[in-house]
Amino acid sequence: MQRTQYDFSISEAGCLIYAGDKNLSGVPWSMMHAADWKALALQNALMMLSLYQDDGYTVRVVLGELTEDEKSEWTARAASKLNLESGKMVVSGVCDEDLEEYMEDFGDGVNVTDCQLGCIITLPAGEYRVDIYSYPPGDLSGGWMRIEDSDDFRLCFGEEAGIEQEAPLEYFQRTRPGEIAPKWIADGWEDAWFLNFLIHLSPVTTEIPVPAFESDGCLEWEYRKPEICPVGIRLSGDFAT
Repeated sequence: MQRTQYDFSISEAGCLIYAGDKNLSGVPWSMMHAADWKALALQNALMMLSLYQDDGYTVRVVLGELTEDEKSEWTARAASKLNLESGKMVVSGVCDEDLEEYMEDFGDGVNVTDCQLGCIITLPAGEYRVDIYSYPPGDLSGGWMRIEDSDDFRLCFGEEAGIEQEAPLEYFQRTRPGEIAPKWIADGWEDAWFLNFLIHLSPVTTEIPVPAFESDGCLEWEYRKPEICPVGIRLSGDFAT
């Protein structure tokens, strides 16, 4: 499958990121704030994920093969199936009774990449396996935080996982000997644009397990500590404009 890619930013998203079919199984988008998110997920109409704070974020949607960096750098992930019967996928974090009104101003990821409240991507209609990946240093999903913070690390991985907890710079130096650490690892912060989330759509070729859910109907994140310390996926300066 030829790769198709859309990069965009969402500046106001609450503490959520979601991807869903524009038809949303017939549920009015104005009712999203009161909708049963788990039920919609089980109908393959929606993937809703919670974030630990309400910062804006950058998103990449990919139809086709992932790059090696995209495959290896993630620290949190969720997977499910989406039936994009309308051929339009809504990506946002806004969830209130005025949502249908806001959608009139959503970007398309092509002509408008600074999407502010959300984006509507046009794709071939059909069923897809959808993996939503989260990458450091933007830690909205909590993936990198669970590696960096010793208390969260123990809660997330535990001794039985056989995964070592270590300071970020030590992690980098151990797994990338001889390389220069990026500023966000060495200094704890860097003024640069990085990819926060990647939404990967692929054909449904095998059975996809029913995802685990949080109590509010959001999908649970799966966390991992990569074998080699991630350095983040940088976005070009043109993206910021």
